[in-house]
Amino acid sequence: MFSDRLKQLITHLKVSITSFETSIGVSKGSIAKPIQNGRNVGSDVVAKILSAYPNLNLEWLIAGTGEMMKESKILEDQFPENILPGNLITITKDEFIELQRKALRQEDRIRELEKVVEELRKG
Repeated sequence: MFSDRLKQLITHLKVSITSFETSIGVSKGSIAKPIQNGRNVGSDVVAKILSAYPNLNLEWLIAGTGEMMKESKILEDQFPENILPGNLITITKDEFIELQRKALRQEDRIRELEKVVEELRKG
């Protein structure tokens, strides 16, 4: 079921549903409700998921076939001209996923600290 795979992806990324919703640029509940109710999401949401997680295997997400994540590939045309091909590094898929997880955790922490700062300003 699509909603089960969506939940598996979020668990795999080790982020909260709210963080995942934020990372793909959808409103709160846009992912949580379909997961809770065993429903699908619209194609616009799927497009946002793929945009935020380009290594996600669409075939796995939609149909449950294949691996969850594609092999990571570095495409030289994705980098600015001042970065020469000889200066590129490659990382494994697991290293890439871990970096994504860390970035999402840092975003969560930043939001928490912003709330604290706001409360301190009020109080």
